[in-house]
Amino acid sequence: MEERRDAGPHADSGKDADAAASRARQVIDQIMRDATDRERAIFSAGTFGEEPILRTGADLRRDREAAGSGTGSLASAPAAGALGREERAALRRQARSDVPPRPHPTARGGAARTHAQPSQTQQLPAWLEALDTPMDEPDDPYLDSWGWPSPSQGSRKKAARKVDHLPKTLRDLRSLESQTGPDGNRLTGIPLFVRQAQLAADYEDDTPATRVTPRIRYVVSYRDLSNRELADYFRWRTEWRRGKADRLPYTYGRILAAELVNGVGVTPGEACLAQLKRLYQRSVELGADGFDPGIALDARRWVRDYAILHDLPPELAEPQAERDFAQAVATLRTAERAVLCEVGARGLTTADMPKEVPSDAELWQAMGAVSTYNVERSPFLRSHPDSAAAVGAEVFRSLARHCGKRRKTNFVDGLVGWESRVGWYPLPDLPYRPPRELPVRTYHIDACTSVTSRAGRLFINRGYERTSKSRDLGRILRAMDRQMRLDWGDGRALKSRPLPKYLERFIVQASAAQHEREAEAERRKITIDLSKLQGIRTAAATTREALLVDEEIEDEPQAASAPAATTKPVRPQVAAIEPEATPFSPAATSTGEKSEAPSPQAKSPAEGGAPCDLTELELEVLRHIAAGQDFQDLLGPGKPMASVLVDSINEKLFDELGDTAIEYADGTPRLVPDYVDDVRDLCDL
Repeated sequence: MEERRDAGPHADSGKDADAAASRARQVIDQIMRDATDRERAIFSAGTFGEEPILRTGADLRRDREAAGSGTGSLASAPAAGALGREERAALRRQARSDVPPRPHPTARGGAARTHAQPSQTQQLPAWLEALDTPMDEPDDPYLDSWGWPSPSQGSRKKAARKVDHLPKTLRDLRSLESQTGPDGNRLTGIPLFVRQAQLAADYEDDTPATRVTPRIRYVVSYRDLSNRELADYFRWRTEWRRGKADRLPYTYGRILAAELVNGVGVTPGEACLAQLKRLYQRSVELGADGFDPGIALDARRWVRDYAILHDLPPELAEPQAERDFAQAVATLRTAERAVLCEVGARGLTTADMPKEVPSDAELWQAMGAVSTYNVERSPFLRSHPDSAAAVGAEVFRSLARHCGKRRKTNFVDGLVGWESRVGWYPLPDLPYRPPRELPVRTYHIDACTSVTSRAGRLFINRGYERTSKSRDLGRILRAMDRQMRLDWGDGRALKSRPLPKYLERFIVQASAAQHEREAEAERRKITIDLSKLQGIRTAAATTREALLVDEEIEDEPQAASAPAATTKPVRPQVAAIEPEATPFSPAATSTGEKSEAPSPQAKSPAEGGAPCDLTELELEVLRHIAAGQDFQDLLGPGKPMASVLVDSINEKLFDELGDTAIEYADGTPRLVPDYVDDVRDLCDL
């Protein structure tokens, strides 16, 4: 232990002899001198307790003395693995002593901060030179890019602003930074920016832009710009207002947006909103060309917040795609609530049932809008929309019941996230002071999102967390498409992908049930082939004529004893009946019946009446048929159809002829050849 304590004087003598000792060694020696005897004993015991047992204390002392006197060298030193802990520490101290200490920056008065000064002959390494760069070096690319203050930043800005030449309007704008307000305090923050923006609202600079690349800043105002950047901004703003600006620097875009929301240079309302949308569109265009200024996401939020604060139409606050997505989510939530009310889950009862429950078609459309699986690209689902809607709605209801009873999270919450209500802070990244109350108590952005003001605070109610489409729902719809193709036997089969067993069971059951319902409906359906009606009518007419001839044959003896003044023998004729024919044709009457009930005699035209009680229209139609002419020009609105007139004429002439006078040949009415002369005589044609 005495040998360990003797290390102190040797170390002190070595420090006095070595003028270039490192500061690290000085600190270690100071710590060792200030340590108590007990701490030094514990330290020594821990240090030498792990040394190899083949080396004695005398060996260690000789090695330490040789290292302290400087007789040894790194080149002749033994390998590190053969040395003890103390020897390795001595070698490390000797290696560090060859590196010059880091020079400390001088104070403003020029006095050195440390007593030890490096030698003029020593040359600093490159990494030390980079670290020793003064913090107040002008135009530091890293510090200035984030706006971090340097020790003499204020003095540098004042000196630069005195040297640079600015137009009078911009000099007045700068002078506002040193003015005081009514309360005696210097203008800062939002009031200063608004005063400066109103002062330079109509200022324009026709000088071509110098293509200055401004440093990127997130929360920025005129005060944060250098004089060169300030002048370049107003040149850029002049080109922007004239529609000639081909670039959109991030910092300039944020300052322009701050001017717009404060009503500077534009009329508040829809005109200002149009300018904010123009800022957003230009950022998107530059992003598509590979020159994304990174302002599109912020500009999209500015448009929404500004529309809410000024009570503009909700259609202007959000793109139509987001509104459609929100409407689809609202439809899913309404349908899910109806299912939970039916099964009594989540503490809901039938009294909580929504007033309007979505139909299967509306629910299917909403599922397609929220899903990543595009149902419009599936040939089978596109050709069977009703079947797909029925199966999709049943699968949705099954999953809603399953999650409502067996899961802590509802089905729709698992797809798009939970509903929430949090504080709303509009335009937080722009120098703008929003009102404490909205123009309206509740502003509905879309079907799921609204903003309310209550007790001087603003809140936003969101119906979902994730605006992207659901991959889980996409997997469900794809599995449903695959199963329906198998059940219907239509289309190319899709590859199977792993799904939970309970989900596969829901899909298989819903698809099989719908397919069975459609098959049963198809079996009960009565199909009438209208193309066969003509043949049925022709066969009926043939049967009727055959029955009429048989009756005449049976009554032939009675007809022989009848007076000679009877009608001509009836020849069986098969008349083609028009498809639109109605049951106006008279029933077959025997000759004996006609002799017992004689029909009224035909009146001649000389007696002042139409023959056979024919109307003027029927007589004219009969005249055209006898002449082989078309009589369609005699018909029209308010008059009977051609088939009705023909049947009526046949009925009235049947009492005189005992047979059908007019028949259809190739769909055209004509007189039966055997009765042409008789009809002409009866009707005086």
